[in-house]
Amino acid sequence: MATSQTKGPDSDDLAVTIFLAAMSRPEAERRDYLGEACTGDDILQAEVQRRVDWEERMAGFLLTPIFPRERLDRPYAPGDVVLRERYRILREAGEGGMGVVFEALDTKVGWRVALKCPRYEYRKRLTQEAAKALRVHHPNVCRVFEIHTDETEVGEVDFLTMEFVEGETLAAALRPAPPRWLETPGGAKIARQICAGLQAVHEAGIVHRDLKTTNVMLAAEPGGAVRAVIMDFGIAHGPDLFTSAARGTPAYLAPEIWKGQPATIRSDIYALGVMLYEMACGRQPFPSSTAWRDRLQTLPPPPSAGVSARLRSALERCLHPDPERRFASVTELEAAIWPQSSSRRGFFYAAAGLAVSGAASWSTREAFWPTSPVRLAILPPVIPAQAMAEAPLVHGFLQDLSYRFKTLRRSRRPVSVYAADQMTAATHALSTQLRPAPGGGGWTFAATLSETGTGASAIKLESPSAAGPVLAGVLFSFQSVLVGQIMSELQLRAEPRPQTLNGEAYADYLRGMYFARVDYENTAKAIPHFERVIAAAPNESLGYAGLAEALLGQQYATGDRSFEGKAVTALAKAEQLDPDNAHVFLMSGRLNAFAGKYERALVDFRRASELDPNDAQAFIGMGYALLYLGRYPEVEAAFQSAFAAQPGYYKPHLEAGIAYWERSRPADAERNWLEAVRLNPTHSRAKLNLAILYLKANRTAEAERQIQESLKLRRALPALQLLGDFQNQIGLHQEAIASYEEAIRVGPPEYKTWGALAAMYRKVGREADALKTFRQGLDLAEGGLAGNPRDPDRLSWCAFYHATLGNSARAQARAAEAAAVASSPVARVRTRLVLTYDALGDMDSAVRTMAGAPREWLLDFGRTESLTAKLRQDPRFIKLGQ
Repeated sequence: MATSQTKGPDSDDLAVTIFLAAMSRPEAERRDYLGEACTGDDILQAEVQRRVDWEERMAGFLLTPIFPRERLDRPYAPGDVVLRERYRILREAGEGGMGVVFEALDTKVGWRVALKCPRYEYRKRLTQEAAKALRVHHPNVCRVFEIHTDETEVGEVDFLTMEFVEGETLAAALRPAPPRWLETPGGAKIARQICAGLQAVHEAGIVHRDLKTTNVMLAAEPGGAVRAVIMDFGIAHGPDLFTSAARGTPAYLAPEIWKGQPATIRSDIYALGVMLYEMACGRQPFPSSTAWRDRLQTLPPPPSAGVSARLRSALERCLHPDPERRFASVTELEAAIWPQSSSRRGFFYAAAGLAVSGAASWSTREAFWPTSPVRLAILPPVIPAQAMAEAPLVHGFLQDLSYRFKTLRRSRRPVSVYAADQMTAATHALSTQLRPAPGGGGWTFAATLSETGTGASAIKLESPSAAGPVLAGVLFSFQSVLVGQIMSELQLRAEPRPQTLNGEAYADYLRGMYFARVDYENTAKAIPHFERVIAAAPNESLGYAGLAEALLGQQYATGDRSFEGKAVTALAKAEQLDPDNAHVFLMSGRLNAFAGKYERALVDFRRASELDPNDAQAFIGMGYALLYLGRYPEVEAAFQSAFAAQPGYYKPHLEAGIAYWERSRPADAERNWLEAVRLNPTHSRAKLNLAILYLKANRTAEAERQIQESLKLRRALPALQLLGDFQNQIGLHQEAIASYEEAIRVGPPEYKTWGALAAMYRKVGREADALKTFRQGLDLAEGGLAGNPRDPDRLSWCAFYHATLGNSARAQARAAEAAAVASSPVARVRTRLVLTYDALGDMDSAVRTMAGAPREWLLDFGRTESLTAKLRQDPRFIKLGQ
């Protein structure tokens, strides 16, 4: 009996898929193919047959565009300048089933890229897969840089810019390859690299769909070695594959794809098996004369005699017509073929050890090229007291050096740049100092690179002597030498961003960096320096990015929103000049978060994380944006990404602990804060957070220990306020007042500190002082709302202050604003809102705000001293606390 599929978009897609597959077969085979592919679905088969018959009568009209194909497929020609003179087309470098590739010069950065244009019928098909391809960073996968859209004479064209890989294809290398090449050391290394690259593609959520020997390049490397690079993914999906196969060979397409089923990882495993079969036997699994039915239903002939039993079994499993019988992952396949070394895949990320001609010679250094992460800590410089006038230049130089390593392109090894307080996580440390020049002719700048585990010095360099205005020029020249030496020692094989400033512009840039990042209490001094950089180099992004950072610093310091517009303008210009600048997106995210634009901030932080996946700051920003948006399931994932980005760095654990605390998960918060303290025992913030947690849990001895340790590190406002909290909790009220007053004197004062002090004044009967202090806290809290009117914490404190001072209408208005911003409020916001409603006598709103709160928060809140008897005796309150 005939079966029928439900009519709809899915069935239409299936019909198109099978139609295109049929049209790629010889005409005499099409009818039989349809009977097999439609598997007894008479309605589907009739629909596809109708399309095939019509296409045959129209002599290919449906598959042929009206306009000349040559011009449609090739919208550019050598000599053309694309995207406002960004890319200059040098030559046509090749073509595949779905696109034409041009070699182009990126005039902005001065290096060659591959510019890939989809063929006419694949226009507008880039977004889904190509967007995923941007996330793949692996030495054995062709790096996809950007997606662009351009207006041309033949219409709008989307294209990719990609790493330009020189060499020959695996298909070409197979022709002169030795017998049983896969089982030679050189062939095995090539194959392992292909496996490593494909696994990276799959881990990014991408199915390649068009894997074949012509889509693997063997790139020539120094010393005669080779790097295998998987190419040509990010366009084809679904029925597109069949038009590609019609232009070439169907040998690599899995049987289920020919039957109209979607491509999966197991489909890629089939294609990989075909390639490995060719490397093992010197031929494809099926002879070219094999009937299509045999390809769909049977295993290919066994590999050549002499192929090892292990390899023979693995190839048969790869090529099984039933996808469920194949390996589920590339890792599983590797373990089957190379069981003794499958856990050492990193070794094979290195060069393959086979020259392009097929000879088996390679350098030991290339063959064992490391791929482990580099975590470089740049330590503060040592500057003699008599050279302090040069401090801004030296500190700025190290900030610029950090930027150079953070923005390395195409590095063989993942690189993270750590600050001095991340030393415990670093693999290498760079220490620097100014030394008196021999003969008293100024100063020399000395740099030493050491391994943190052994302390052994790997590099020691010293600059020529200089002083005063000349020092900036010496540092500019010395930077290139230092970056090159460090890259060579760490075997990064990366491309640093070009240096684009010199002379006075570079001196201004370094001084601006110093005031923006080191002496940030004087951020305002950075602004004129960056403005002079822009005047000297208006087409470079560095000045604009620096100016934006300085303006953001000023807005944070003063709360003056007039800086916001200027910072946004500078960021936009920096992004326009350098669209790959992760730091620009990070600052943009912070600016939007500071202004309460959390949705926009999230977009910026995500883009920053894509551009620099080794920087935890972007993932931390994502975590906070998601927290304030109430998207709690995603918060934890963001912080897990932060942990992975910079392993051993204390700050992701510090910030994750805060996020858990806000969600009333004290055990998880404590675990992360303890880890932060372990990773950086000299940083006080995690200790103080633990003290807050211990005070809430009435673990006073542990709280006091953390507070005292923090005070030994620095007698700052947060530690002094917590000391007051501790003294209040154990009944030392006068001592608590003294601690709060000292905290305000140390400053800068916070609106919450005024509230704590006012509450203590009220507790000891100093009502006039309490009212005055509440007003000071209110003024500070309200003033900060100009910078971020959507800050739920500040809004809830404003509401509380208004309620305490008897401003009922203003208190209700601010509470409503806070509740609207934080529909599912974090712990501290919920606490302040309930206290506000309690002070107003609005029990209904208080209980409603408590509803749905985590059990841990309810238990903790029930211990709050300042609750009124009216709320404590409310039956609804009692029931919630049970």
